[in-house]
Amino acid sequence: MIFEARQSLKSQLLEMPETGMGYQIIDAIQEGKYSSQRFVVYNTELVVNLDSDFDLYKRKIINEGYSSIKASSPYLELKDFQFVSRSKILEFRVLVESKMTEKGRFTGGSGATDNKEEYANGEEIFVRLSAYEDDKRIDFDNKKLKSGSYTTTYVDYQTCKRYNDDPVDRYALPNNEEIKWAFYIQPKSYDKLQRGIVQPAFGHDGGGIEAYFKNGTSNNTFFRKTAY
Repeated sequence: MIFEARQSLKSQLLEMPETGMGYQIIDAIQEGKYSSQRFVVYNTELVVNLDSDFDLYKRKIINEGYSSIKASSPYLELKDFQFVSRSKILEFRVLVESKMTEKGRFTGGSGATDNKEEYANGEEIFVRLSAYEDDKRIDFDNKKLKSGSYTTTYVDYQTCKRYNDDPVDRYALPNNEEIKWAFYIQPKSYDKLQRGIVQPAFGHDGGGIEAYFKNGTSNNTFFRKTAY
């Protein structure tokens, strides 16, 4: 099923890290039930059962629209929920050579959270891609990226655009919604990040570059929002 998270649940989800850019996967017990279920959460608001009908739910969201689905979905409260890392949902897929050469993607390597932390250089720009103009991982008041959030690099974003690549497949996103917005972030030299290669998931090949900011970024590092 598809649910809208209650406000208390939204606040708790914002305190948890993302599983990938724009989404979280959690195991939790639904109010009134006794066994744990797996859910995908979009933008900390829309909660979708990750079960045998997941592809049907994805098509429903695309066909009816995110806002319409959210408005008509029942509220959900969860308890005893746990973060699910992406290593538990990865798929074995071989990236075909044409996508490597024609789309500028990478193969092999490991995801960002499997690699060492490094300091930003204070000059490099990162871009968060989103289907949502009010992306909850952007702190618009303090102009920064919130803790536990993913981006790609500006260079990889430009490569995706230049080769007319599909960002949903490149960054292995679960919702298949059209990417409409780009949020630009320039971390300070004392902000830390991990970077890696997006691994296959949700029937997508990945192969883009990702960056993970465990502690987010400093104030006044988010500086621009544009259409994708």
